[in-house]
Amino acid sequence: MNDTIDEQSFHEEELSRDLGLTTALAIGVGTMIAAGIFTLSGLAIRNVGSAAILSFLLAALVALFTALTYCEFVSIYPRSGEGYLYARKTYPAPLAYFVGWALFLGYASSCAFYIASLSSYFNEFLWHSPIEQLSGIVALIALTMLNIKGTKESGSFQVIVTVVKVLLLLWFVIGGLSYVNPEEVIAKFSTDVVQIVSTSALVFITFFGFSAIAASAGEVKDPVKNIPRAIFLSMGIVTVLYTLVVLVILAANLTEYNEAAMGVAAKMFLGGVGGMVIIAGGLFSMISASNASIMAGSRVALAMSQLGHFPKEFGTINPKTRTPIISTFLVAGSILIFVLLLPLEDLAHFADTVLLLVLILVNAALIIHRKKFPNIERPFKVPLVPILPGLGILFNLYLLSQIFHHPLPVALAFGALALGMVGFLMWKGTQSEAEALPGEASRVAAGRYSLSADEKETFRVLVPIANPATLDNLMKLAAAIAKEKGGEVVALRVVNVPEQTPVRGNHRRLVEAEQELLDRADQSGENYGVPVTSLVCISHSTARAILEISRRRACDLIVMGWKGYSTRGEKMLGEITDAVVTHARTDLMLVKIPNTGLQLQNILLPTAGGEHARAAEQYAASIGRTFENGSVTVCSVQAKDTNAERIKEITMQLGEAVLRVSTKNGVQVTSKIIEHSDITKGVIEEGKNYDAIMVGATRDSIYPQILFGSIPENIAKGSENTVIMVKHYHPVKALLGRVIGE
Repeated sequence: MNDTIDEQSFHEEELSRDLGLTTALAIGVGTMIAAGIFTLSGLAIRNVGSAAILSFLLAALVALFTALTYCEFVSIYPRSGEGYLYARKTYPAPLAYFVGWALFLGYASSCAFYIASLSSYFNEFLWHSPIEQLSGIVALIALTMLNIKGTKESGSFQVIVTVVKVLLLLWFVIGGLSYVNPEEVIAKFSTDVVQIVSTSALVFITFFGFSAIAASAGEVKDPVKNIPRAIFLSMGIVTVLYTLVVLVILAANLTEYNEAAMGVAAKMFLGGVGGMVIIAGGLFSMISASNASIMAGSRVALAMSQLGHFPKEFGTINPKTRTPIISTFLVAGSILIFVLLLPLEDLAHFADTVLLLVLILVNAALIIHRKKFPNIERPFKVPLVPILPGLGILFNLYLLSQIFHHPLPVALAFGALALGMVGFLMWKGTQSEAEALPGEASRVAAGRYSLSADEKETFRVLVPIANPATLDNLMKLAAAIAKEKGGEVVALRVVNVPEQTPVRGNHRRLVEAEQELLDRADQSGENYGVPVTSLVCISHSTARAILEISRRRACDLIVMGWKGYSTRGEKMLGEITDAVVTHARTDLMLVKIPNTGLQLQNILLPTAGGEHARAAEQYAASIGRTFENGSVTVCSVQAKDTNAERIKEITMQLGEAVLRVSTKNGVQVTSKIIEHSDITKGVIEEGKNYDAIMVGATRDSIYPQILFGSIPENIAKGSENTVIMVKHYHPVKALLGRVIGE
């Protein structure tokens, strides 16, 4: 289901593809060679001595498993959004949102780590500011402005800074490598395996730069080729440099190893001037990593906005700079909050917690995606699936378990994730169809209103007229229900115009062409003795227009025609019907009308007592009362060998259903147990003796499309009768349906 996301809503072409392999490589190297090498190297040596090399190598190996997964996904979906986009194509909506939100938090907190590290270096070696984080905040503001100015500019800046800091690191390594004593390295090698792995979890943040490359896929030239190359090259370069840097820092034999250890070692080996140059390189490294993180985080927010998991406004792209300004500001604001709230080491553990969760879910997504879409083209294919992504999951889980030794940042991470999920559910719960579906708000271009149109308490049945041939039959059904309830029918004809055509333009000719349908709707209402409001709407989206009119006219029920089956290219029930089922805040009927026309006098009603079946009971009673000698037969299908106790239980349930339907006079109600081994076939065979079969939605599913599940849909496919499927609106379950089934 997720692979059918509306691609028209994902305006990837609005981003400019200005980044080549060199820039993509610079994004990866620039993100990895940052605070991780300049601050975490000292902390890693403090924990495990020369075994810090092993910690870095282990972190690189774990990252490599997921990097392979990213390479396959980016070859399939070469667009911005990385792990979130892959999850959106694989998982149900809430889990995909969780991945996106975790990525957003991960980029914001890791960038805050770089900014805090920058402030720490600045205060330690250049000027001790009375405001501890002042230098980092100034750098954050400057980088935010740079990212807003344009992708090309921020990419060029990334290349220049990355080249400079790699050269400076090589200078540092060359200056100190001659002091390395192999015997001393061996002597300082810790054998505490648990501490080595725990340290690996601490430094893991340094290798997450590969995802920053994938996050910018929408702006990279030839991403299918360039991104895997950039990922593997950057990880190889960084791993070698990290190993050499750890050896050189060890050779300094410092009395204290902390976040400033590399700067102190640089002064020892290169002298005062050389040391200051390396310190300056460290500052530039933190700036470049921050720049890459801001860019990547804003692209994740952009993708979430374009795919319906953040407000649409967050995805606004400036037409001049072609950058997502609001997303960039959103990321920058989040970074500032993290900088002000958490100390440096807690920031690293917070970032590692949320990012490891992302990597676990992305690796699992590849396994699921292979099974879900076995025939999709995969230009880059990970070998040994599910073994390699499975190993990635296991290693990431183990690293995550090591971070649990630091309860405060872990608790804050899970709290932030939970807060985001609650906010998402609340937002989706209050989101109107105007926000949920693409296009402008629909416009009523012509209308004829009944005398009861302005009465708020009137029961209204909305009938969208998609096929003029079904108009009279749908009006017959809607009128039967509305008449019994003293209500009215709202007949709606939607005229679609292309997205580039304004809804509020002059569409007089289109509207005039629909006048005949309005006349027919009015005449049907007159024939059946119910008031009718008939409307013509101009819209970019039929589903959106139906939902908007349902809300504006305070409708209680939507009655839609349905052909009784879904073709291969459709989602579940059809694109329009799917959207209405997902977002409607009213009861809903889907009606399959046979070639012989709609017959409603004698209705067969299979029931299991759920809320949808009970709603179907009441609607069946309303319909039956409008016809002379109208009847409803409630039934249950049971196998011939069903035990007597179960038959007794079913008989009692059917008796209760009969009482519910017959509470008002004017309709004959009976019950029947159908003996058959197959529910669908039993209902279809029995239904031949009736005019119509009315069935409630499957009660156990929270996916709105699957509410009309296999049994109701198979009945509709197999029966030659009128088949009416009913879904009752329940606010809480509808919220879950909108969130999960979108």
